[in-house]
Amino acid sequence: MTTSHVAATLIGDLIEGKSNPYESIFTPSRLVSDTFVKDFIKENTNVAATLISGKLKRADQTIDDLKPGEGGIVSYEHKKCGAFKSEDGDLFLVDTTCTHLGCEVAWNNSDRTWDCPCHGSRFSITGEVVEGPAKKPLKRSYKEQ
Repeated sequence: MTTSHVAATLIGDLIEGKSNPYESIFTPSRLVSDTFVKDFIKENTNVAATLISGKLKRADQTIDDLKPGEGGIVSYEHKKCGAFKSEDGDLFLVDTTCTHLGCEVAWNNSDRTWDCPCHGSRFSITGEVVEGPAKKPLKRSYKEQ
């Protein structure tokens, strides 16, 4: 809403041939700073590297390795999945692919959530969205025991 008011004032001034202090800020031909471009490339390269490395990383433990109250990436029936074993021995299995843009989530033992390192989505033990940008829960495509 703020920028719409500025835009309306700026357009009105341009039509009337008046100068406006915001013209240089909002002109479409303004230069993009080198710092912005470098930061943009750096961050998106990091996201791409995280996405690829997550897809290539193998699960190094099995469900049997998890203690009650622990979660982690495990190999289950020859597939990589996220597993949490409750204190009661209940097992919750989720697909580790973030539903936002496909990065691999990691287990956050402190908060007991599945966290996406790419854009910050967080999911509950059962895969429900705790905070976004993801809108959909993690798939529970593996049989829970």
